[in-house]
Amino acid sequence: MKELIQPANSWKNTSTYLKDILTNPWYQNLSSLTSEIIIATHDFYKIKGIKPFIFPVTTGSVSSPMGKGSDSIPIAIKIKGNTIFLADSMQFSLELATRLNNKGAYYIMPTFRGEDNDQRHLNEFIHSEVEISGTFDNILELAEEYIKFLLSSIYKNCKDTILSIVGSLDHIEKLLLKKDHFYRISYADAVTKLKSKNEFLADIGTGYPVVTSLGEKELIRMYGDFVWLTYLPYSNVPFYQAQDENEAHAKAADLLAGIGEILGCGQRVSTKLELEGSISFHNVNFHGYEWYAEMKEIAPLQTSGFGMGLERLILWLTKTEDIRNCCVLYRDHAVVFYP
Repeated sequence: MKELIQPANSWKNTSTYLKDILTNPWYQNLSSLTSEIIIATHDFYKIKGIKPFIFPVTTGSVSSPMGKGSDSIPIAIKIKGNTIFLADSMQFSLELATRLNNKGAYYIMPTFRGEDNDQRHLNEFIHSEVEISGTFDNILELAEEYIKFLLSSIYKNCKDTILSIVGSLDHIEKLLLKKDHFYRISYADAVTKLKSKNEFLADIGTGYPVVTSLGEKELIRMYGDFVWLTYLPYSNVPFYQAQDENEAHAKAADLLAGIGEILGCGQRVSTKLELEGSISFHNVNFHGYEWYAEMKEIAPLQTSGFGMGLERLILWLTKTEDIRNCCVLYRDHAVVFYP
């Protein structure tokens, strides 16, 4: 049997990084997968009539952490004496763009986070985000269609790449053969299932524990890859997520596969009044979001959206253990990398 291509782990050594990129077969395969995901994304949204947009990577209005349970750290920078942020998501811009194209808007661009890198997290990654005119159910359906479309394209065009790394296509074939929806479990039901072990849940002081990475893996073990964790606690999600009829929960969900969360989605608050109430509930400073409220007043529209990290999908595709191996050009804000 031909020896499988192994992750390069080149991110560990800046002095040999360039040589590894140019000579290690891992990177040629990684480049092929990344390219196919980008091409398939454009093909998918073109069929849907959802338009691509490109936005500035700086913003005055970060989208996370913007709630009691948020754990992401924005990156502030100074330009000409003004404090602004590198975009942690361009969801707000997509909401505006959706008002210019009623079928929706999407982009694939870098996203910046302030957390340290580890096996599961990157402080710079490639984000595939979309916003549509529609509801929570609509965005769940679109996300499932998108994932299946990507896997179908990768199966068709990158078989040899996957085989050279994994040695099998079973994990992709299993998902492509799945005719019904991905399994869905509500947060409330998941907590009941997971509360037997402390490491599956973590108290963050909101009255609603978060499902830990070990808890996510346990749900994947129980229900298989690509399982939805739905109706997350309203206290734990950012202020822009819509409240469910059960006011303790939000119309928000995470899609779990492989490493854990691979995609997050939600229905947005639709009116200025809802937004103001949610900002107050989540103890968020309204400054910087006045325009966001004004947009919802000038052009009211119910939108929903999702964001997926390309590297997390690649991690699942290649069945590797460290997301730092899934970047063609790795970045660590504690180290200067060339190129």
